[in-house]
Amino acid sequence: MKVKVNFEGLDINVHVDKKGDKGQNLLFVHGIPTNGRLWRHVQDRLQGKYQTYAIDLVGYGRSDMPLNDFEHSLMNQAEVLKLVIEELGLKGNVILIGHDHGGGVSQVFASRYCDYIKRLVLLDPICFDLWPVCEVEILAALDGAPDEILMQAQAQTAAGFPGLMRMGSYDGTPFTDKSVKENYLQYWGRDGLTGFKSLIRVSTDAKQSDTDVDYTKIKCPTMVMWGAADCFMPKETAFKLKAKIAGPTRTQIIEKAGHYAQEDRPDDVAHYIDDFITEWDGVAL
Repeated sequence: MKVKVNFEGLDINVHVDKKGDKGQNLLFVHGIPTNGRLWRHVQDRLQGKYQTYAIDLVGYGRSDMPLNDFEHSLMNQAEVLKLVIEELGLKGNVILIGHDHGGGVSQVFASRYCDYIKRLVLLDPICFDLWPVCEVEILAALDGAPDEILMQAQAQTAAGFPGLMRMGSYDGTPFTDKSVKENYLQYWGRDGLTGFKSLIRVSTDAKQSDTDVDYTKIKCPTMVMWGAADCFMPKETAFKLKAKIAGPTRTQIIEKAGHYAQEDRPDDVAHYIDDFITEWDGVAL
């Protein structure tokens, strides 16, 4: 479904996939270079007990891709997320779950609007000095290049994209060429060069993002999960992040999972999320 919001005078259509029609509300946020479909297997496993929503951030997937009128910073994405939560009627009644860059957006959101969410779950989120990774810097370097150069770069990126996704996986098994094309790559090819330019733009703005977060303001119960075999960001960061967050926080290392644990181990990710929510049900805060 499309959720229309107005951010600083700019109308934006944000795509949201909803699965499940009962129980608590879970809102999933993806990172670079994916979209809300990254969470599809986890949603499938939780939709019988929860109402699950997976958002495509601005500039990604099936959401609008404004190239010049929107800075895709953590702060702005968090502000759009706030508007989406309000439009969906979830203010104060949602569990926010963020991965990678979306984990950074979720940290910013929780530090600004902790009263909007009941719980916070972070899975291999960007934080501290782990950002940007070199793959994002390479894409950001293409910003402003002429179209003929971008057409060549688009073809090269498309050819290498499945390998990049497999590199972030434990054993590469989930990321077949067909799966990568259907769930991720096709959206970066939207409308000629528009999708690829959006990928460059989100990478450029993400590179410039300030990942500083006031962790003293994140007071809701939080879980930090990390793929044990994450090749982009070390699992030890989970414990450093736990020490920074003011609210009660637990860590969960996911064995036999890389950066994309949702694809590698969806059963485990869904189980840990459900267990975390159940742990805090009925606890007075």
